[in-house]
This record gives sequence, C-alpha cells and structure tokens, in this order.
Amino acid sequence: MASSRTFHGVTAAVFDCVKKASAKEHGTTYEPDGAPKGTATTNTVVGTVKLGYDFDAAKEEITYTLLDKPFLAPESSIWSGISNSIGGCGGKV
Repeated sequence: MASSRTFHGVTAAVFDCVKKASAKEHGTTYEPDGAPKGTATTNTVVGTVKLGYDFDAAKEEITYTLLDKPFLAPESSIWSGISNSIGGCGGKV
C-alpha cells in the first residue's frame, strides 16, 4: 500500500513556492504543468523519487502519495523534506 501524507495550511501561493523551490533545489518536475493533481518526480543520486500529488485550494491542503522511491532513500527523509519545503514557503507544518 502506498504511503500518503496530507499537509494543511497550503495556499496556492505556498504550493507555487514549493514547486519553484523544489525545482531549483532538487530538479523536481510537477506534471502536468500547472495542474492541481499529478506527479512530482525528483532524480536523486540514489535513484528517482516519484510522488502523486493532489492540491485542494479550497481546503488549503495538499496530499502527497509516495509512488516509487529508491531503496536507499528513507521515507522519513522524503516526508520531512516536503514538510520543510512547505514551512520554508510560509505554510503551516
């Protein structure tokens, strides 16, 4: 079963900031571009991390679902990285 996390207090501005920051810092791509729901992919030195995302602007929340990750990438590091990105963009964590 895929692991999921929902983050609250994520406005459209926060989500936009998270996308831009993760692209700049980690090369993450969100597809389809500009969509509230899709896939976020990050290539790391140990392999590719793929997350599904579903952003609900009305509820100000986003749910990420871990679809694929390298064995050497701890799941806890992925979730804490997302949490740090949201917090760094002014979201509630």
